[in-house]
Amino acid sequence: MTTTFAVRIIQVHVARREDSSGVWRFLALRRSADEIVFPNIWQVVTGSMEEGETPQETAFRELQEETGLIVKELWVLPFVGNYFDTVRNVMNFVPCFGAVVESTAEVQISNEHSDYAWLTMAELQERLVIPSHKEACEHFYRSILLPMERGETPVFVRVLGD
Repeated sequence: MTTTFAVRIIQVHVARREDSSGVWRFLALRRSADEIVFPNIWQVVTGSMEEGETPQETAFRELQEETGLIVKELWVLPFVGNYFDTVRNVMNFVPCFGAVVESTAEVQISNEHSDYAWLTMAELQERLVIPSHKEACEHFYRSILLPMERGETPVFVRVLGD
């Protein structure tokens, strides 16, 4: 059997900046106990691409479905997660995106999740389990959020929504 390569899943890393302190906080979602894959773990927004959908379209849709958040722009992160699916014999590549939301944005989790939290980078790194989630969040901070803090425009691609 030949190993195949696929892009089927995306990650979206969501951040907001506290008005009072200027500290970036990152959204973590706790998967529901009844989820078959990774029950009860803390994760970022993830999702599977639907037929004919681009990774960017999936990112916008999953962000809205899993959190109720609607953003007008996403940043393409300079990082692609990957993992090997032994059941399907598929090497999966996972495009990663970053989104900045208003500090007052209201999260409405879906039934896929049981809880959410806005965490500092250190807290997020402690809580996340999946290595690519940890790595991509670091890239989001260093490549997108830090330049924004300095008043610079990040050099990476920004994807505009509808």
